[in-house]
Amino acid sequence: MLIPAFVDMRPIGRCNLSCPFCFGPRHEVPSMPRETALRVASALKDGGVRGVVISGGEPTLLSYLAELAAALHRPLGDRPSPQVVLSTNGLAPLRTMERVLPSLSWIALPLESADAAEHSALRTGVAPHREKMLTLLGEVRKNHPYVQVKLGTVVTRLNVGGAPDVLSLIDDACLPDVWKVYQMSETNYGSDNRDWLALGDEEFEDVVHRCEAAARERGVKLRVYRNRTRTGSYFFIDPDCEVVVIDEDGERRIGNFFARLADADPPLSHQVTGDRNVENFTGTYPMTRDTHPDA
Repeated sequence: MLIPAFVDMRPIGRCNLSCPFCFGPRHEVPSMPRETALRVASALKDGGVRGVVISGGEPTLLSYLAELAAALHRPLGDRPSPQVVLSTNGLAPLRTMERVLPSLSWIALPLESADAAEHSALRTGVAPHREKMLTLLGEVRKNHPYVQVKLGTVVTRLNVGGAPDVLSLIDDACLPDVWKVYQMSETNYGSDNRDWLALGDEEFEDVVHRCEAAARERGVKLRVYRNRTRTGSYFFIDPDCEVVVIDEDGERRIGNFFARLADADPPLSHQVTGDRNVENFTGTYPMTRDTHPDA
């Protein structure tokens, strides 16, 4: 296989929030043109990818997002559709989301703290973000039951108190299928702010223990992201079509996606650790093809 089984496509750096822990592309990076994004989608499907996360930046700011999601979701011959995940901050108008949701297997939404002040300090730029995100969560659960939900919480010094209690804000009928708790990655904006924002490993594990108890109490599957497991897990395609992988020294840009794909020696799949790439995705987004109405 020339391409890793699971890919994170980041076609946009721009965002309508300014979160201090963000590890995505810089906001001023120009977005990927529509034609390029659709070429990437076609190449990923030709390469037999099993799942694609569309993220950024904030992907709902892309005018062509619905077209991109549909192109990824559409079966190719006898091959099953890849799982399509949208990682969004939840601020898009409902009319925008209604065009995208039919093509998704999963939606990933953020909730940083049960404490409103803690959450606002981390999800900065639009208020009230938390209420808007919870409204979208309710809409997905009510009218798009085939789309599963991953709730993400990034743990920093600012939300140690309220992060383990985020599920208390959610009614039983709207609980996520997976709750993933993240150690803050010290990349891009996260790197800029690590001195005052990042937790040490022991402090992070203390928060994880509290999250584990909360997840057990509500019957929600908990996944934990630790920085030490990042190496070899991710294959990003950035807005400039550059491939980004993770090794012991952090993010590494390895060249243009199409140029590297054409070269094929070594194949792009060798740029990740196969089992880590698979486990990272399938553990977070368990395969759900039979739940989708188009399956």
